[in-house]
Order: sequence, then structure tokens, then C-alpha cells
Amino acid sequence: MFFGEIEYTFVVVKNNHKGRNKEPYLYFISDLRNAYEIVNHYLKRWKIECCFRHLKSNGFNIEDINLKSDLKIELMMGILACTYLMAIIEGIIQHHISPPKMKIYKNGTTYPVISIFRSGYIQLQCFLIHLKNIVIYISDRLKPLIYKYSTKVIPQIVLQNV
Repeated sequence: MFFGEIEYTFVVVKNNHKGRNKEPYLYFISDLRNAYEIVNHYLKRWKIECCFRHLKSNGFNIEDINLKSDLKIELMMGILACTYLMAIIEGIIQHHISPPKMKIYKNGTTYPVISIFRSGYIQLQCFLIHLKNIVIYISDRLKPLIYKYSTKVIPQIVLQNV
């Protein structure tokens, strides 16, 4: 299918009804040629949409903050993106330590009763109440990554009465 000089590929995929989508088919239009590539791009994009849902209304409620300055919005998005990543990491750790209860749907698919995000978000809320705990948490989580990808010695973080 052409639109102007650009050729687009139209893909129709039978929906296996995983998740909440009840539509019998999923429709995709892309300037990519390969149908599998188009669907894989959509699956990656869907994960980003889940992130935005958690940032906007299903966790962090960023829309309630009502910031006006572009710089403040960028800073807040950076902080929230890092916090979202921390929640996902903690959720993965929690699900690994203690496998979650699973919900079985009529079509046979199973999903955790508490999502990886929600599990990590709850965990973060429990121990990130004080600034001192936040600094310790970030330091503990980042040190292994920094040591892994850097040859420089990282100075020990010393916490005073915060």
C-alpha cells in the first residue's frame, strides 16, 4: 500500500487474547517490509506504553504533579524513569525470591496476581521512606554495575546524619 511515495505494509495478526485485549485481530501499518519485524517492534513499544501507564496513572500519578517549566518536567521525568526502573528491578528480585501467586484465566494463560512493577513499587515504598535509605539503596544497587563496567575505583560513600 502506498501513501504518497512511501510504501507501507499492512499486517493483520490473529489475537490470542492474552491480557485485556478482546479484539479478534490486531492491525499494524508500518513502513517496514517484514511482518515479523513489525510485530516485534509493536511488542517493544507495548512495554514502553506499560511504563507510561505506570508513570501517569497506575502508580506514580505524574499527571497530579502539574509542573509548568520544561526543565522541571524533564528533571521529574528523569527521576520517575529511574524510580520506575528501580521498581522493575525490585519486582524481579521479589518474584525470584518468592514466586508470586498466579491467576489462571479461562483461556489457560497465567499472570502474576501482583505484577512485577507493583511488587517492586510496594517494596520501594517500604524502605525508601527516608533520604538516607534512598542514598544507601542507590549506592548498593549501582556499585556492582559501576565496578563491572569501570576500571576506576569508586570512593566509598560516607553518610553523615542525614
